Amino acid sequence: MPNRSLAPDVAGPRGAEHLKVALVEDDPDLLEELAASLGEAGFDVIACPSAEAFWRAHAHTTFDLVALDLGLPREDGMSVLRRLRATTSIGLVVLTARALPSDHALSLSEGADAFLSKPVDLNVLAATLRSVARRVRPSAPMATWRVSADGWSLHAPDGVVVELSPQERLLMTCLMKTPGSAVPREILLECFEQAGEEADPQRLDMMVHRLRKKVAAAGHRLPLRTLYRSGYLFQP
Repeated sequence: MPNRSLAPDVAGPRGAEHLKVALVEDDPDLLEELAASLGEAGFDVIACPSAEAFWRAHAHTTFDLVALDLGLPREDGMSVLRRLRATTSIGLVVLTARALPSDHALSLSEGADAFLSKPVDLNVLAATLRSVARRVRPSAPMATWRVSADGWSLHAPDGVVVELSPQERLLMTCLMKTPGSAVPREILLECFEQAGEEADPQRLDMMVHRLRKKVAAAGHRLPLRTLYRSGYLFQP
């Protein structure tokens, strides 16, 4: 069981307010214990007993951080970690009973920001979450991502320009109408149909995949988040 006594310097909500944390843990007692303790420490916690529960919450909630157990039933935590890191720069803290160095190394190589072994001290967990949040939030100057006035290029925060194809131009134009808000697949498909372009869910997914690769080739991660079975969110 975790140590629930929080030291005075990390007990209050200072530094944790507005931080929304997805806590993914299949042990119901530990999930309740950790959620209650992090709530007392000032975090806004959504408790998820499985990967499936997390993806449902993720489709409707923008999380700042994910505290993720590796030993989940059905889809395990490593799969969740890989899927998240492929689509988002969210803060990821692995929290697991797997204490082998190989598990530690693999988690970090797959994109985890921190690795903690169970049983975990709540002071350490809270401090780690805050530390990861500080690193993630300031290091994402994505508010300056923009599409050019004519819509034919995407500009990264450091000035790198990515030329857009006609279909990519249409996609980004639709997404940038409501930056930071989820856009359902149906709305995106309607945009293509109204422009006289052929579109279906599979073609849309491939278009997003190609655009991500194009931006990655320019040295950046596109802040375009896939909402599981729902749509997309451009979150500059």
